Amino acid sequence: MAELGKVNELRVSRKSPYSVYLDGGDLGEVMMLKDPAAKTASVDDVFKVFVYIDIDDTLVGSTVLPAIQAGECASLQVAALTDSGAFLDWGLNSDLFLPRSEQMGETSVGSRCVVVALIDDNNQRMIASSRLYHHLPEEHDNDFAPDEKVSLIVSQRTDLGFRAVINGSHLGMLYHDEIFSELKVGDTPTAYIKALREDGKVDLILQRPSIEARSEIEQKILDYLKNNKGVSHLTDKSPPAEIYRTFGISKKAYKHAIGGLYKSRLILLSKQEVRLVE
Repeated sequence: MAELGKVNELRVSRKSPYSVYLDGGDLGEVMMLKDPAAKTASVDDVFKVFVYIDIDDTLVGSTVLPAIQAGECASLQVAALTDSGAFLDWGLNSDLFLPRSEQMGETSVGSRCVVVALIDDNNQRMIASSRLYHHLPEEHDNDFAPDEKVSLIVSQRTDLGFRAVINGSHLGMLYHDEIFSELKVGDTPTAYIKALREDGKVDLILQRPSIEARSEIEQKILDYLKNNKGVSHLTDKSPPAEIYRTFGISKKAYKHAIGGLYKSRLILLSKQEVRLVE
């Protein structure tokens, strides 16, 4: 059975002098849009088509596949604006409708907005929504793990940073102090799960914690450990003068640095020593 708003592999059921029809199962016949493939199609040939209802309320199948399917998220360019909403370029001849009631923030022709594609319950046509928080969960429900590599679509700028769609399925947050390069809505960077918060929200980071990404103080500590067979007897209980003599920093700065290294699982801590994780 064909799925509306999805890419399907459908069999040619019949031909007429003007059209090719595909077997859509319970959906009924799917008219194959005019393209070079339709001209040479024969009964029982199978085509990969995107199935949707067009503006004439006809069930059609397109061999040209759109940038987004039902339930998916994507960054799309605004092609036109009307009083009722915006039209987005999704790669098909007819643009994807973004109703005004489903818009968040201002849009302008040529700008990009991050949307989720939906089936309109009223007429079964495809529409878009930029109100992602209405359709995507913000709570992780243990779907992710700390330090897990994920794909993002940056969806909204806020006072705290940027909201982003994680793996096309959830919403998370990138904070300003974790962003070290230019970032804008619609960007699709690779990121990592920084924290799974107690309130269910997900915090993100663009760079995996690594030796190369450590602060200068943390790097000094790591270098010291590597040069001393992975072990240091300077702990958070050591005298401030001894810490300063070795690293040239205060005891408070040292405690903060080894705390960060420990959270990143780069060192092990005990009352007697600091040990580099192998």
